[in-house]
Order: sequence, then C-alpha cells, then structure tokens
Amino acid sequence: MNPLDALTFSVPSTAGHARGGGKVSVEAAFPDAAASSRTSISDLGRTMSKSASGSVATRSRYRDIDESDLPETIKHLLRMIRDLRARLAELERELRAVQADGSLDPETRRARLLPLRAQMSALNGALMSATQKLAGLMRDMRLDQAQQMSAAQLAL
Repeated sequence: MNPLDALTFSVPSTAGHARGGGKVSVEAAFPDAAASSRTSISDLGRTMSKSASGSVATRSRYRDIDESDLPETIKHLLRMIRDLRARLAELERELRAVQADGSLDPETRRARLLPLRAQMSALNGALMSATQKLAGLMRDMRLDQAQQMSAAQLAL
C-alpha cells in the first residue's frame, strides 16, 4: 500500500479540470481553505525577526560607532570587539556567581567552572585576535591621527 493513498481521499481531485484545459483555483479545490487557514509566527520567529531588524537597544549600543567617520570595515570590527567584551563580562559574572554559591559541593562547583573558564579563554583569544586585526587594518588603511584616536577610544 502506498503511504500517499490516504491523502487521495482527503484531497479533491483536479485531474478532470487539468485535462479540460481549465484553470483550477485553490478556492475551487479547497472551498474552506480561507476559513480554516491561520498563520502565526512563533515566539522564536518574532525574536529572530526583532534581532535581525536591529532592536533599539542594539542600535543605541553601537550609536557612537555608527556615527563615527571610520570606514565600515573598522566599524564592523569595533562592533565585534564590543560584543566580545560584553560576552566576557557576562561570563565573568556567571563565574563569580558559581564561585560564591555556597550550596554547591566542590565537585559540582568545579564541573560548572570548567566550561565557563574554557569559554572565557576562547573569547579572550578572539578578543586579542580582533584587536590585532583592528591595529593592522588601521595601519593598512592609513587612517589619520584623529581616526586612529577615535577607533582606539571606541575599542575600549
């Protein structure tokens, strides 16, 4: 038995309309489609849409970078550096909270601290790499003294 056989009973046939050369509309094949159809976006979809379009908080976090007279590649790298610093600060808060949690036994505390320290190490490496890349780009693009000072201040 073909697994699609069950569908043939629930889907109206359009074979007769196709042979006759007539066009078949969705309304003709599925008369109650408009009344029974409903589309909704999940919470995850709404969150992704909001982050893709840039929330107000994100735009204000980068406002000083966006308003600078620096080239777009430098701005992109500065945003990345700012994000890495923010994530490192967040992980540091988590690390301190785990260290201060008196309810944890030493083995559980150690098990929770290891991945946090590994993530912090990886982010520190990425931050150092991004900072080196920024210095190289500023040199290669031959930014003037004011632009170099601006980029250095924004990187902090």
